[in-house]
Amino acid sequence: MNFYSTLRKYHKWPALVFTSFFLLFAISGVLMNHRQTIAHIDINRKYLPKNYQLKNWNLASVKGARTINSDSIILYGGVGIWLTKSNFENWKPLMDGIPEGSDYRKIFDLEVTPNGILAATRFGLYWLGIGANHWVKLHLPQTDEFCTSIEVVESNIYITTRNSIYHTSAQTLQFTPIDLKAPPGSKKEISTFRLFWNIHSGEIFGIPGRLLADLVALVMIFLSITGIIYFLAPKIIKRYHEQFRFHKLKRTTRFSYRWHLNVGALATLLLVISGLTGTFLRPPFLLTIANSQIVLNNQKVSNSYYWNDKLRDLRFDSARKKFILATSDGIYHCTDFSEPLTKFPNQPPVSVMGINVLEPLENGFYLVGSFSGLFRWNPDTGETFNYITGNLHRKENGLRKPLGENVVSGYAHISGLEYIFDYDKGMVALHHSEPPIPMPSIVADAFKFPLWNLAQEIHTGRIFSFILGDFYILVVPLTGIFLVVVVLSGFMMWYKRKYLN
Repeated sequence: MNFYSTLRKYHKWPALVFTSFFLLFAISGVLMNHRQTIAHIDINRKYLPKNYQLKNWNLASVKGARTINSDSIILYGGVGIWLTKSNFENWKPLMDGIPEGSDYRKIFDLEVTPNGILAATRFGLYWLGIGANHWVKLHLPQTDEFCTSIEVVESNIYITTRNSIYHTSAQTLQFTPIDLKAPPGSKKEISTFRLFWNIHSGEIFGIPGRLLADLVALVMIFLSITGIIYFLAPKIIKRYHEQFRFHKLKRTTRFSYRWHLNVGALATLLLVISGLTGTFLRPPFLLTIANSQIVLNNQKVSNSYYWNDKLRDLRFDSARKKFILATSDGIYHCTDFSEPLTKFPNQPPVSVMGINVLEPLENGFYLVGSFSGLFRWNPDTGETFNYITGNLHRKENGLRKPLGENVVSGYAHISGLEYIFDYDKGMVALHHSEPPIPMPSIVADAFKFPLWNLAQEIHTGRIFSFILGDFYILVVPLTGIFLVVVVLSGFMMWYKRKYLN
């Protein structure tokens, strides 16, 4: 077998096996790159596999709860905002004014003030005044509306977005950005995971980069379709040429062959980059980059650059007179935002997917929850205990699992009792034997599946778990690796035919 035949084999057969995955990942990637455009589109869960059905407040249904008065409680999170009585009867949606669509109505934080209620969403900050029945969107910069937390300190309100902290008084609700200081000696660096994600999505070059990523996906779709045509058409013509004339099919085949070669050759580098970066964004390759940083240069970094896309949660510690700020690369503190923030030397375990719970406890401890589990953490000493078992947490060296035994997506104190919301198991009682609150059908029926999240489930390969079980994690890395093999072998075939024959 000559070299060209070997290349043809490595190009043809992996492509045939993985073409459907190439198409699914390309289409889902384009949808993910335009979230707000599709945020109003939901999918009924009855059309999805069993593991996407709602049961016992699972699938990040609830992030937290707030007591309004002695007889009214609000639960908020992926389900939106729901008002119920203290006996958990008569559930009412409290979302008029927030755009329709489950993605619009996913609530990251909710706080009750003397004058009304604030709700943080991915697409903006909303206000419901006392006695009002319609939420009003408050003004934040259009490029910085992804709100992650709300903290009320006496008459002051602090809002964190993914990039900034904003301050206002409860009376005015006119938000002023805070110039959040970077820690002393900060370098211009980026996590390897974030760098790979920015390259893969095109965000590294802003809007032009995202459009380029869309173009790469469209090229992948074009190459997949033309490859299928070129593979099938000659076989159809050969078998049925005596019964039918295939002039149009022959022209289509010639067109497919010519442009499949030319477009594939031109897009080789971009397709290889897309395949390789995508491979490292999912386990098992994700484990090799999850905790690493890349220093871009040693020059002094600007405050806005340092905190960009990092902020996740904010708490004011009244005992320590400090602000506690959770970010994507650790938890920081400061006594005043006019001074640089300092990173705590001993950090609690937090999943790479981000922190979901940051609540003060007695004796100076904090409750820290994420997909890595739920922990009781002392910021002063660094002592960390598993909050569910009570055992002292031992820091793991080297690679660690991205998910813990408890995949914590929320926490709530309801009627004096503690509950966690596990992404898979749903509502779980903590340190008591009272049964979980039943999930009403009216709430479950209203919590449809956003199209963006369906695209994400496809793009990460999780959608295939109902068929493959835990082996679904291999779908993305195998597809990425074989995309590189198919593209490089195709390019070498094109180069050999064009320049070496």
